[in-house]
Amino acid sequence: MRKTVLLLLSVCFLLSGCFDYKDLNKLSIITGIAFDKAEEGGVTVTLEIVDRSSSPKKDGLRTRTVAESGRDAEEAVKKLTRGLDFELYYGAMAVVIFGKDVPRKELETWVLSKREVRETAYIIYADDAGAKLHTDEEDGIAAYKLRDILDASKGERPLELYQIARRVDS
Repeated sequence: MRKTVLLLLSVCFLLSGCFDYKDLNKLSIITGIAFDKAEEGGVTVTLEIVDRSSSPKKDGLRTRTVAESGRDAEEAVKKLTRGLDFELYYGAMAVVIFGKDVPRKELETWVLSKREVRETAYIIYADDAGAKLHTDEEDGIAAYKLRDILDASKGERPLELYQIARRVDS
C-alpha cells in the first residue's frame, strides 16, 4: 500500500509542471501583424514587435517594426525570424491588418494556424496595411492604439479573429 501511494505521488510530481513554458526574455512579442502584396509578387509581412532594448521603466514601452517579403506568409516570417534573436510570440497581438490585393483566405487560415493568437484580435482591411503599424518614437504601440480606437468607435463592432475562424471553417 505504501509503495503504491509513493508511486502515485511520484507520477503526479513528474506529470505536473509547465511543459510548454516560454520565458518572456526569450520571446519576440508581436503586438500587430500586417499583410501587403509584395512588389515582386507574393506577400510582405510587417510585424510590430515590443522593443526590449530600451528600459520600460525609464523610456516607457517601445516597439519596432520589421518587414520581409516572400512567396507566402510562412516564407516571409521565416526570413523575419532569421533576423530576430528570439522566437515569435503571437499571444499579445491586438490587430491583424490585411492590405489590398492579398490572398485573404489563405492568410486568414495562416493566422488562425498560429497557436497563441488571440481570438479577439481585431481584423482590419486597409490599402497600405504595413504603414498602419509604423509609429513615431513617442507614439507608443500602434497596434494597441488602433485597438483602442476601434473599441471607442461608435457603431458596428469590427471583425474579430474568432468570427473569421467561423467563416473559414464553413
